[in-house]
Amino acid sequence: MTKEEITSKIDATESQFTRLKSYIRDHITMEKGKAFLAFREGYLFTTDPTKIAENVGWRLRRINTELRRLLTGWINPLGEDVALYEVLKMYQEEIGHMLRLAERMEKLSHSMPKPVKATKARRRHRTTAATARAT
Repeated sequence: MTKEEITSKIDATESQFTRLKSYIRDHITMEKGKAFLAFREGYLFTTDPTKIAENVGWRLRRINTELRRLLTGWINPLGEDVALYEVLKMYQEEIGHMLRLAERMEKLSHSMPKPVKATKARRRHRTTAATARAT
């Protein structure tokens, strides 16, 4: 369902919808045993590993972009003065570490096979002796 469909159906504001998504991700997903994804311009509950992997990759790329912007827009413009502020130096180093991890995960994900939706084993119906004789 799209955001517009959901908000109109439950008569929710943008802020209420955002809080609802957080509540669903924090609580409902574990109860249902399904992921709640913003997926291709809509929202869905799923156990499909392909959709989950695609969504995780997309979110990690967004986080990676935001981390780079923290460095390039806020911390690195101070140049050598960053070393004068212990907390900024720590942020610079740790964000650099996170970016290296993100790069490593990205490379590893490309070398791994894409997940395929598991098929559940079908239950075989037992045939009674009468049904077996009839065939």
